[in-house]
Amino acid sequence: MTQNTSKHPDLIGSGSLQAPFSKRLAIRATVDADSLNCLCIAYIPEVYPGSTPAVTPKAATVTVDGHGAGTQLRITLKVKNHNASTANSDVSFTIDCDGAAKVDWSSGAAVAYSLKDIIDLINEADAGGTSGKLLGGFRCWIAEGGHYDMVCNGAAQFQDLAATYINRPGNSSGYTSFLKRDMAVAGSATSDSDYYAVYRLGMPEPRDRGMFKLLDLYGSIGTDIGGTLALDAGVIVMRDDIDDYVTPGGTWATDLANHEIVYWVDCANLPAGAGATSNSLTHTPDEAPVIRGPVVLLVKANTDFDAQAVNITAVLQAVA
Repeated sequence: MTQNTSKHPDLIGSGSLQAPFSKRLAIRATVDADSLNCLCIAYIPEVYPGSTPAVTPKAATVTVDGHGAGTQLRITLKVKNHNASTANSDVSFTIDCDGAAKVDWSSGAAVAYSLKDIIDLINEADAGGTSGKLLGGFRCWIAEGGHYDMVCNGAAQFQDLAATYINRPGNSSGYTSFLKRDMAVAGSATSDSDYYAVYRLGMPEPRDRGMFKLLDLYGSIGTDIGGTLALDAGVIVMRDDIDDYVTPGGTWATDLANHEIVYWVDCANLPAGAGATSNSLTHTPDEAPVIRGPVVLLVKANTDFDAQAVNITAVLQAVA
């Protein structure tokens, strides 16, 4: 039977499955609004087994306080709920990022160390305490600005976000994204005192594990004076699958060694334009190696990103 093309899971737009396409990272490091969201979240007001009509979920919000846990990150999820006639108080679930290890839920509170810890905690079915099973309505996954072993403790690593209603999955507005890093601070406290930007190159979505070819990578990275391979820095493309996750616990170089590296070049030697012959990838689709996603692009350097403008274009091709 001929496959329904409009519903083909690997289709990119309305074009050919094997047509090249591009993704571009363009951030001005002095502008926090350019920061990419690290996480996506959806909420379904589930009525869980054994629940009571006196606590019926209706909607949910997410709030980010960059200084909620002392000087460190706090994420608060709130479930709007009601009984037969009136609204109840919100049921709150709080994740603090002020510890050196993950601490499981207890009475609606938990501690996360890495980005994967936050995802895992939100995807739990029960946060403990009164109405803790309402946590089961949340689903969280990684977004284009995150990688699983991103360490989330450290002062002022993330931007504040006022209470924001979370979309239900399948609606026309798309998913709710949240958790933007502070461009000038993030990474400096936890990755060898360096700074780094993150951009997932999954295809066509960041969480995709499909196979593809990375045909080209080029652009500019401001005025960085570091970013050399000897410093475990530069422009790095690495595989970042949740199944390969290892809890970060050492230096940046130690954590990087836990990943499959697809491409790595000094910041100063990144090709400036398409089709370069030096420090380039294989541009010919028939000859380029196949990569199993997802992969993430990291730009890591020892110059504060307050002084940087990062513009990088990746050219990719789907593999059926």
